[in-house]
Parts: sequence; structure tokens; C-alpha cells
Amino acid sequence: MPMYRYVCEDCGYEKMVMHGINETPEVICEECGSRMRRTIGRVGIIFKGEGFYITDSRKSSKKEKSTVSSSEEKD
Repeated sequence: MPMYRYVCEDCGYEKMVMHGINETPEVICEECGSRMRRTIGRVGIIFKGEGFYITDSRKSSKKEKSTVSSSEEKD
């Protein structure tokens, strides 16, 4: 069963609740007693491959300049 993040509409208290995908439980805040709503959880993102870092784009631009200058020298 997945974990869902709930945030209180009044005080902002957060808590994680585990329940089924098709369930919609009524979650009550432990701090103030008001209703909590389900929100999107924080997700870690990992970028793999080329083109995600500033150093990747710099490498490709230097290669293009060096190939252009070498082709100009041959002509």
C-alpha cells in the first residue's frame, strides 16, 4: 500500500498516511482537529546522461569551435 502526504487546511500540520489507492479516508488533524487534504509528496529526482549539467553544454560548444577552426584551416 502506498504512503500519502496529508496537510491540514488550517494549521499546516503534515502527516503521512498509508492506505489503498481506491480508498479516500477522512483524515483529521492531530493538532487542531480540522480536516486534512491529500497533497503531492516530495519526490527526489536524479538526472542521468548528458545535457543536464552546465559543464556538459560547455564541452559540446568547445568541440564545435575546435572542429570548425580545424576545417577552416584545411580550406
